[in-house]
Amino acid sequence: MALEFLNAAHPSEVLKDVIIPLVAGFGGAVAGALASYIPSRMLANRASEEVLRRDAEARRNQEIHAARQVFVKLSILANTLCGYHKQITEMVDGADRDGRSHLALHEKLSAFPAIERERPVEFTAEELSIYIAAKEVDYADDLILLARCFAADLSHLVAFAKLKIELHDLISSLGTTTIDEAGFSKTLMKLPAHFANQIMVKRESLDRFATGMCQLIAEHAHFARDVANRFAPVTEAYVGKGTVPKFAEKPSPTRSA
Repeated sequence: MALEFLNAAHPSEVLKDVIIPLVAGFGGAVAGALASYIPSRMLANRASEEVLRRDAEARRNQEIHAARQVFVKLSILANTLCGYHKQITEMVDGADRDGRSHLALHEKLSAFPAIERERPVEFTAEELSIYIAAKEVDYADDLILLARCFAADLSHLVAFAKLKIELHDLISSLGTTTIDEAGFSKTLMKLPAHFANQIMVKRESLDRFATGMCQLIAEHAHFARDVANRFAPVTEAYVGKGTVPKFAEKPSPTRSA
């Protein structure tokens, strides 16, 4: 029946009654789909951009936090190493001023109080990754090396204190020891040749150890100050100016005991 109607109808009536409604219905459907798709797409893009922005902000905040952690650890390393160097220099200068310049280096130095309680400082992978991302691999290497230098110096100071106490106890057990107001001890003893030779060898070994230890601490203090002075420029170039603290500019210690 529909075919007969189409055959019998005038083309203009077919256009008006069939085709135009079909086209209008299809166009309306397309327009409706587009009308719902475009806002949805815009909202999705906006949401995606917001997620990316928040991720970037969170990542930057994490980097700034890690950079500040580096500052704290670097402060401990630089200040402690420079402090050790300063104390050694003051001990040597003090002995020289008091008329004891003839003493061996190990005799001018005292053991550092509670040095065995000091703990090494290490930088985490997250902290070091800042400088890897900033393409400052050399600076990351310097931080790792500085931490190892500090650990080595702690080990040397602990060993020096132990060796000095052992030598003092040995000498004291063989004679009569007195201690003056400045804290220097003096032992009077009369020993057989083999005992005297044993003590001489121990004194010479301890003095060589003290000389090498003081030279290393002086070098490491200089290195620590250099790494600290480069912290702000290197870090701010990546995480942004004014985002991290700065170290006070001070001349690096150069004198060795």
